[in-house]
Formats: sequence, C-alpha cells, structure tokens
Amino acid sequence: MSFDTCPRIDDAASYVLRAMPDGEWELYGAHVADCEICAGKVDDLGFVSDALLNGVPQLSAPPEIRDRVMVVVRAESELLLAAGPLADRPIARESSRRFRLLALRPWPATALATALLALGIGGGALLVGSGDSGTPSQTIACATAPGGATCQMRVAGDSAKLVVAGLQSPPEGRIYQVWLDRDNGTAPEPTEALFSVRKGRASVDVPGDLAGVKQVLVTDEPLGGSEVPTRRPVITAPMA
Repeated sequence: MSFDTCPRIDDAASYVLRAMPDGEWELYGAHVADCEICAGKVDDLGFVSDALLNGVPQLSAPPEIRDRVMVVVRAESELLLAAGPLADRPIARESSRRFRLLALRPWPATALATALLALGIGGGALLVGSGDSGTPSQTIACATAPGGATCQMRVAGDSAKLVVAGLQSPPEGRIYQVWLDRDNGTAPEPTEALFSVRKGRASVDVPGDLAGVKQVLVTDEPLGGSEVPTRRPVITAPMA
C-alpha cells in the first residue's frame, strides 16, 4: 500500500494533538493499530505533541480565548463536511523523512486550535480542554521520567490519565504499576493499573479515589503487580 492510499492519513495530526471530537480519537486509535501508513504518520508527528505539552509553562488559557477558537473549529468542520471527502487530500511521500515533515500540508483548524491553546498568547499556557462531561481539564508535566521519555498527567475533575512517550518497555518478567501517593506519611497505595508500552507509548487511566493524592508514581513490578513498591519510581507525576 502506498503512502497516499489511506483516506484517513490526514487525521494523524488531529489524533496526535487530541483535537478530535468525542469518540473519534478512540476510533482513529483502533484504525492506527491496523494501518501501517497512519501509524507511521502518527510516529512522525509524535514529537509535535511532546513539544507542545512540555515546552511551555503550566498556566490556564482564558475561557474567552478557548470559546473564540472553538467557533473557528466548528465553522471549518462544517465547511469540510460540505466540501466532501476529497477536499483535504494528503501530499505524496517525499524520499527524505526530513522533507516529509517540512512538506506537511497546513493542519486542519482543529489541530491548529489545539496548538494555539497549548502555546497561549503573549507567553506560555497549558493546554486546557474539557472532559466528556464538560469538566475543565489540565495537563501537567511529570516531575521525573527516564531519560528520553516524556509524560503528562491529564486531570479532569476527579479523574486522571497518565500519558507517556519514549518510555522503554519494562524489564523481562515485569510490568509497570501505578501508585497513589498522598504524602501523609503512609506508603504509596497500589492500584490495579498495570501497563506496558507500544512503541514507547502508553495512555493509562489512574483508578481509585484521587482525593488527597499529591502525586502518582510508576514502578516496574513483577507480573500481576505488588502490594508495596519493590523498586524506586521511574515516573513521578504531580496531581496539581
């Protein structure tokens, strides 16, 4: 299959920036798992998401800015739907990876809107959105992570998700486990969140009661998990 034969290749930028409508991000993720073309494009663009989420101070974008940007997003979405499926066609693959990245077509308004919200105006701003229930959300950079890895906590109300990239797979016979640290003199609480990585990436919902949790920890543990950490944390992620 050639580079420009998948009709969904142009959705890769919106997927990387998590700028898709509710439900579409998960559906496209399932498509990427089965499509080498789109998976390659997602890998190429992965550095964009990491740069946007880690390269700016952790502040909040004003609600009025988000509202104005989303008006533009909805307007362009309506135009694209009216124009039909051929209105946003991909470019051909260049022979060099560097030139492929430089020659990418302009991003759709949804992806640009996410980038604007991440970069802020006149300074840095944290990427701020809302969950499925309309709850304001924030993305917080992890305090510690292995060299070459990036990670963020995405917190919305009483739920949180840990998103990592560039993380090596756990040692053979072990698996990553998520812990809740309330910083109250007690040992970190174990959770049932056990995960490995695919191409260095993982997105993990943080389970349990998050009230009073100061930070989320990740250690590598024996398969099946542990009741107490057996190794030092490889990731430390603050909740605020």
